[in-house]
Amino acid sequence: MKKNFIQLPILFFIMFSIQLFSQSKDTIIVHQILPGIIHKKIISVKDTIRVNVLEVDLSRGEYYIRSASAKNNIKGKATTSNVVNSFIDSSFQVVAAINGDFWEDDGEVVNNMICEGDFVKATKFTDSPFNDFVNSQFAITFNNKPMIEQFVFSGDVIFKNGLIEKINRINSKADSNSFTLYNHYQGKSTPKAPGNWKINELELNPFLKSGDTIFCKLGTYSLEGENKIENGKFILSANNRYTKYFKKLVGPGDIIKLVLHLNPNRVNVRSLVGGWPRLVCDGKNISSKADSLEGVFPRFSKTKHPRTGIGFSKDSTKLFLIAVDGRQESSSGMSLNQFANLMISQGVYQGLNFDGGGSTTMVIGGEVVNKPSDITGERPVGNCLLVVKRKAK
Repeated sequence: MKKNFIQLPILFFIMFSIQLFSQSKDTIIVHQILPGIIHKKIISVKDTIRVNVLEVDLSRGEYYIRSASAKNNIKGKATTSNVVNSFIDSSFQVVAAINGDFWEDDGEVVNNMICEGDFVKATKFTDSPFNDFVNSQFAITFNNKPMIEQFVFSGDVIFKNGLIEKINRINSKADSNSFTLYNHYQGKSTPKAPGNWKINELELNPFLKSGDTIFCKLGTYSLEGENKIENGKFILSANNRYTKYFKKLVGPGDIIKLVLHLNPNRVNVRSLVGGWPRLVCDGKNISSKADSLEGVFPRFSKTKHPRTGIGFSKDSTKLFLIAVDGRQESSSGMSLNQFANLMISQGVYQGLNFDGGGSTTMVIGGEVVNKPSDITGERPVGNCLLVVKRKAK
C-alpha cells in the first residue's frame, strides 16, 4: 500500500496514479470535493483492497461534524444515504457521511451519543452484548476540537431541598431502582413499565441551561409509564423504591436541576458517536491492546472485514473518514491491525474503529462511493456522522 501522497493538480495526479498502477499494482486517485475537502480512492490489486478516504480541513471553519440518529429516534434504522437525504431541505449542505456506532437489532446504538449538544443516549457502560467494557467514543466540540476517549456518562438530579440523586441512563433501558431521563429521541412516549415495576414520571420544562446544568420547572406528574414526550421537554422516570421521591420531594412549580456531563468531562461537545475499539493513540498502533482495553476478541480483530473508521491529525486540524471494502473478490477487507496501519499511513494521530462489515458505507455528494458488502446493498444502521457545510444565505 503506497502511503506517500502529495496534493497535485488533478490531471497530473491521475497520470501519476496510472504510473503507480503499472509498477506496483496500486492506484491512488484524488478528487477535491470542495476547498479543504479531499476524497482519495486507493485500489491495491496486489493486496486486494479498495479504500475510500475523505480528508476534511477543520481549521477553515466552514465545515463541521454532525451526528445523526436514524429517523431521529434512538430505535430507528436507516441507510446512510437515507439519513443524508433526510437533510436535503435543511439549512445546511451534507457534503459527506459515514456510518457510525454498532447497534442492536432494533437500531439502538450501544454507546453514548450526542447530537447538536443534546444527549441522544447516555449510559455508564456499553450496551453491547459482547462485552461490559467502556468503549471508546469520538466527540467533537462546537469549535471543531475532535477527541477520542472512553467517555462515561454522569448525571444527577437535584431536588428543591438540595437532595442529589444519580440519573443512570438517558433514553435507554432502565435499571431497576433508578432514575432514567427521556427526551424526544426516545420516541413519542416513555416505555411501558416492565413486569410488576412501580413507575412514577415527572414532565420537566427546561427554561435555562448553564454549562452542564439544566434548570427545569415541574410539569405534569404520572403514576405510570407510557407518557407522551413533548419536543423540547424531558420526562424524569423513577422506578420501584425511587418512586418515593416524587411523592415526598416535589410539588407544583418546583425547580429541578439536571446536571448532565461526561467523564472525562469535556465541555461544549457538539457531536459524539461511539465505536469499538480505539486503534491509534498518539500516532501509534495500539490494536494489539484492544483485547485488554475494550474486550475485543480475535474473530473480530484478526479476521479481515469491511471497516469504517475516523481519525484526526496531530494538530487536530485534519479529520479523516475512512471506509475499507471487504468480503468481496475485489476487496478482502482488513484486520484491525491492518486498519490501524492504514490510518497512520494517511496521517491519523488518533483513530477509532466504527461499525464495519455490511454497515460500512461512505456517501459523498449524495452518492455511495464505496461498495457495501451486503448483496442487497446498503445496510440500515443506527446512526451516522455527517460532514456539513452551511448553505449561503
